[in-house]
Amino acid sequence: MMMNHSFLYAAGLLATALLLNACATQQAPEQPEVKRQDQKKAASARKKAGAAARWRSEPVIYNGRRYEVAMRQTGRNARLARVSAPGRRLGATRGDARIVAQVAASTVQHFTCRDGQKAHVRPGSLQPRNGHWLMLVDCR
Repeated sequence: MMMNHSFLYAAGLLATALLLNACATQQAPEQPEVKRQDQKKAASARKKAGAAARWRSEPVIYNGRRYEVAMRQTGRNARLARVSAPGRRLGATRGDARIVAQVAASTVQHFTCRDGQKAHVRPGSLQPRNGHWLMLVDCR
């Protein structure tokens, strides 16, 4: 006895419907309820921690010499900037301080200050350290 094609088609549809119904009735594992406010606080804390820890590094050419300026946000308008020179040590003289401050202010202003703001190195924040310089730069 030969089976009818319409019977096979109907049996296939029935099997598919039963399979889909079985999958749909399975319950998802229970997850603990977390208040929306707690979720927002946790997300905000993760965002702040990530932003504080991230350094942004930019290569700069100033007066024909290569510098590397790394910066990270330390306050609303303040950045900690580290200026180094790949392949050479930066000196600790007044002239070096002036050049490094110009490089840092220009780079921070270009990459992180909002339009119309200027970058200024905080007085007294320039510090030479093992061949590179650290300083605080404000956008105002």
